[in-house]
Amino acid sequence: MTIQKLSGQAPTPEQKQQLEKAADHWYQVGNEAPVQALTRVEEAAKQLIGLNAALQGLYLAVFAFSDLRKQAIALHTPVPGNVVVLLFFTPILLWLISLYSATRVFLPHERTGVNLNDVSTGAWLQIKQTYETTADEKLKWLRRSHHWLVSSFVVVLLLLVVLALLPPAPQSGPTPIIIVTPTPVVTPKPVP
Repeated sequence: MTIQKLSGQAPTPEQKQQLEKAADHWYQVGNEAPVQALTRVEEAAKQLIGLNAALQGLYLAVFAFSDLRKQAIALHTPVPGNVVVLLFFTPILLWLISLYSATRVFLPHERTGVNLNDVSTGAWLQIKQTYETTADEKLKWLRRSHHWLVSSFVVVLLLLVVLALLPPAPQSGPTPIIIVTPTPVVTPKPVP
């Protein structure tokens, strides 16, 4: 739908109708945008929560099935191996902070000063302002969650570089097995 520019002459009835339709359309978009924005923020928070949970599970599974602890403890550095192992838990901490921030989007708050039963002329302004404030708060929490998630990706990348530079885990030799042969227990027979 294109609207022709008016060049100093009175618009035709057809042009007036197009202008009115366009104005009505954008008026409706302007009214619906704040409500849809809040829905989009909540949907994005749900996606971040799911992504954080999946990343934590995957990371812990990789950590559990690797020889990372053995490699870190075997290091001969001024920093103890256990401290190096704790560094590998940093992404999990960042994911938990991101998860917390994303769940704050859904945390209900009581909004004081808003009376939904108020029928006075300017009551809608207070409701609109409270709604916009709520949307801004939710968007701030969503952004915080996103920033923590991106930070965790940077830390994971750095840890992958460190992991690539770690020496291989020490090979363990065969486990010694001690075989014990049972000796029969002989009970003495009573002498009559």
